Amino acid sequence: MLKPSRLGAAIMLLGAILPAILAISASRHSQGADSQRSLNLVGQIMDSRCGIDGLHDKMMRQNETKNAKDCTLQCARTGGSFVLFDPETKAVYQLDDQEKPVPFAGQRVRVSGMYDEPSKTMHIESIQPAD
Repeated sequence: MLKPSRLGAAIMLLGAILPAILAISASRHSQGADSQRSLNLVGQIMDSRCGIDGLHDKMMRQNETKNAKDCTLQCARTGGSFVLFDPETKAVYQLDDQEKPVPFAGQRVRVSGMYDEPSKTMHIESIQPAD
């Protein structure tokens, strides 16, 4: 047990250090929150290989597939991952959930969710066919 004089010193030290610890913790928390933002994106569900160029042509010839859906599914089965390709900005968004995009392979969709900037990943909340 601390002597009364040391207890007072310990309390004073804790009182001086605690605000700094809380400020650092709050700063780190707010930086994490700033790295994520809610987005509604429109684009095509592609595989990561075709998403590089935004085209299925090369892989369709190589895999002997007939359309964007079959190409996307074939590439995803053989090691690619589902991504959202925005043809206007040429941006490719990684998708965290690899099951939700399956029914929309090769289609134009609207994806809503939280975008994580550091990992460049869209955390899917919903996928719907785009108008």
